[in-house]
Amino acid sequence: MKTAVIGGGIAGLCAAIALKRIGADVDVFERRSSIREIGAGLSLWPNATYALRELGLLESCLRASSRVEKIRLRDPGGREWASVSISGQATPALCLDRPALLSVLLAAVDPQRLHVDHKCEGISLESGNGRKPRVHFEGGRTLEFDAVIGADGLGSVVRHFVTGRVERPVYRGYLIWRGVAQAPPPVYAEDTITETWGTGERFGIMPIGNGKVCWYATQNLPETAAPQSKAAILERFRRWHPPIAEVITATPDSAIVRTPALDRPTTWGWAKGPVVLIGDAAHPMTPNLGQGTCQAVEDALALSVLLARRGSIATAFHQFEKLRRARVAAITLGARWIGGFAQSEGRAARLARNSLPGPFLSSALERTLHAIHDYRAGS
Repeated sequence: MKTAVIGGGIAGLCAAIALKRIGADVDVFERRSSIREIGAGLSLWPNATYALRELGLLESCLRASSRVEKIRLRDPGGREWASVSISGQATPALCLDRPALLSVLLAAVDPQRLHVDHKCEGISLESGNGRKPRVHFEGGRTLEFDAVIGADGLGSVVRHFVTGRVERPVYRGYLIWRGVAQAPPPVYAEDTITETWGTGERFGIMPIGNGKVCWYATQNLPETAAPQSKAAILERFRRWHPPIAEVITATPDSAIVRTPALDRPTTWGWAKGPVVLIGDAAHPMTPNLGQGTCQAVEDALALSVLLARRGSIATAFHQFEKLRRARVAAITLGARWIGGFAQSEGRAARLARNSLPGPFLSSALERTLHAIHDYRAGS
């Protein structure tokens, strides 16, 4: 099965690795001049580490990451609202930075099958060639494949072919800043993610291994708000509990990136014949459950399992959408709801949120997270 993966990010590389394991002939095409990720952290929850284990990647991820055993929610003064245990799963929860995960994935892909500077401009299905898809690249080059996997992110060109529509992602009302800092223990707990909720603002700290932490900050602002300096971010959070100001201070200005909180309604239309979407190209989600990367990894494993059954490619891709859509829709909606709840600015909403008993909130969060984390893609 000659396969093109459009997009050389985490979703695309996971798909290439998964398909290679079932004997597919896979090439990855990346529009940029190199395959790289911004230096921000990510979480790999047990549902993703299970899939990574099935793909033969877990041990390498363990060496590049920090294990997480607990999540703590706090208020700006440091009072703990809730605490959730993540331990006791069959596979661990991990935090690491994106470049580290990308390095693990690149090490598992034949570099001769990675093609940079290949910007996909469109897909076509020709009636006279057995309905095989053709990929059209910038500069006029066209290549034919048995299957095409669109892993080209939010602005997916492949999605436009599959759905026939131009769809802008939906802004959810807040901006996110991320940074990575050298901050060795005891500045932070090595096995704990801490998230602090204010009024229309949040701040999270997660260990990512090697004496480093990733942090993220949110604020309710228009998507087009003017850029803010590190000094402005520090001023906004300097009265919040330690070590928030300390990790911002320890972060180089160049290591801070800003992104909008975006997702899309999860609708039908991830597959069209032998062309399918995965990851953010299919189902972008806000980061409030830490599941964006995890769902991309699940996609890759599930797709390979269905293709290994040796039915038609189009049938496998249709089955993939049927299998994945309800789960992804629930997680997307859950992440959107948590974001709105945590970013509450209205007095009534804040009072309701802040009056929840800690044990109740802890129990509700633990049930929600375990329901997501217990899933086993491809089984």
